[in-house]
Amino acid sequence: MVGAIDFYRDVDLVKEAVIPQQDGMVFSSDAKEAHQDSKLVALLGDNKLIHGISVRYPEYLVQFFQKVRLNLTSSIERTSRCFESKSNQYYRYEKNITSTIASLHSDPREELLPGLTYTAVGAMSGSVLSRGRNVLVRFTAPLLLGAACFYYALPTTFKNTAHLLHELETSAFPNAVAKQDFLYRETRYIAGKTTAYCSSSINSIKEFSKWARHYVREWTGLSVE
Repeated sequence: MVGAIDFYRDVDLVKEAVIPQQDGMVFSSDAKEAHQDSKLVALLGDNKLIHGISVRYPEYLVQFFQKVRLNLTSSIERTSRCFESKSNQYYRYEKNITSTIASLHSDPREELLPGLTYTAVGAMSGSVLSRGRNVLVRFTAPLLLGAACFYYALPTTFKNTAHLLHELETSAFPNAVAKQDFLYRETRYIAGKTTAYCSSSINSIKEFSKWARHYVREWTGLSVE
């Protein structure tokens, strides 16, 4: 049909002057705002025409919500950083502890479960044997017997554990550990000197005995072997 209207065509409302063309932001005239209450304008904001739509834009509300949003965002970021830092610190501690425990049992030939069972039995035996004694004996006997069984059943693990305890003690009490190490070195030195002196004395006694037997045999003709 000639001259028929296509009601399904795309309509440009601005070109057809249905909606006046507006670019950017247009403030309302002073004439329209003159009769309005200044307190109401301050409360609701200036009337602005944005793309053909009248909008009230209160600056104080915008600044308030912007401040709230920034504070909330910064708080969330600080909390996230703190949580991440604590998580990384926990994971480092966990890795350090697990690697340290794994490094204690460095000899695969040592059976860990039976050795720990023997150690526990030794400690309980010390508790039973020290029953009825004074407090010092009841406290030290399980430790000594348990440590002795630990050293006998798991010697390599015992040495690694002793080395770890020494490092922890050094980091916590450096002065006490320095005195303890000095006393240990002096005790070992004295024990070594005593052992060497005893060995030298025994050798001297053997040489004197050999010399005496030789001369008795030479002088008397008797065999004293």
